[in-house]
Amino acid sequence: MGKITTSIALCCSLLTATAAFAQNTPAAALAQGAKYVALGSSFAAGPGVATQLGTCGRSDHNYSHLIAAALGLSLTDVSCNGATTANILNTPQGDASPQIDAVSRDTALVTITIGGNDISFTSSTFACAGKAPDEHCTANLDQAAIREAVNQLPTELGAMLDAVKAKAPQARIVLVTYPRVFPTDAINCRELELSSNDTVYLAALGQKLENAFVSATSSRQSLIADAYVLAEGHGPCATNERWVNGANVADTGIRFHPTAEGHIEMARLVLAALGNNSQ
Repeated sequence: MGKITTSIALCCSLLTATAAFAQNTPAAALAQGAKYVALGSSFAAGPGVATQLGTCGRSDHNYSHLIAAALGLSLTDVSCNGATTANILNTPQGDASPQIDAVSRDTALVTITIGGNDISFTSSTFACAGKAPDEHCTANLDQAAIREAVNQLPTELGAMLDAVKAKAPQARIVLVTYPRVFPTDAINCRELELSSNDTVYLAALGQKLENAFVSATSSRQSLIADAYVLAEGHGPCATNERWVNGANVADTGIRFHPTAEGHIEMARLVLAALGNNSQ
């Protein structure tokens, strides 16, 4: 009886979250039951967002699960904490095969959030949060290696998108950007718990990650759901409708990652992108 009650509760919770973003949003012309594969790193997986599925920080309320529920799709979610573009393309992650192995010719939809780990964006933020105000933590990072990774990222994202398209020629591919962690006035955001110097460096790194996403999709048929642009005003220091946590978890998720509300909004953006490009 307990398992049945839990299942009903999870179902109702998922339907509630789905309704929160699906209302008044253009519907995508995807057949019921069509195959949907979600690729990406922790920003796609949803660590800390209930309910966790036990592997890779995946949540049953991450944006891919919300999209699948709203459109009646058959979801295979292989997103995973710590994943890089290489883990999508050709490099196993632990016991898991490269994520692209989940994509096949009959895949109708693929969503992807990846790249932050390639340029050490999140790990650098983790490492520098909470340091003394006068400590220039990011000066101790291998900035030359990070700079080279940033320069290579648009090419790597492009190659990944091309590889996914080759495996699933008819699929709609949506690159979902990282919600903006560092708002315009990030230096004044106490929730980040970063020195001014580190804030400036990491905010610029986040902008470069966004630029790489835009660059990779600009010359391809892939769609982009740009949570970075629309997350302004919903960052770690937002008083309500916070899409991203700062150094402390306000409610759901983990630090410097999307909240449950953030995943709802990311799902809404994907659904809108599909609805506006449904042919």
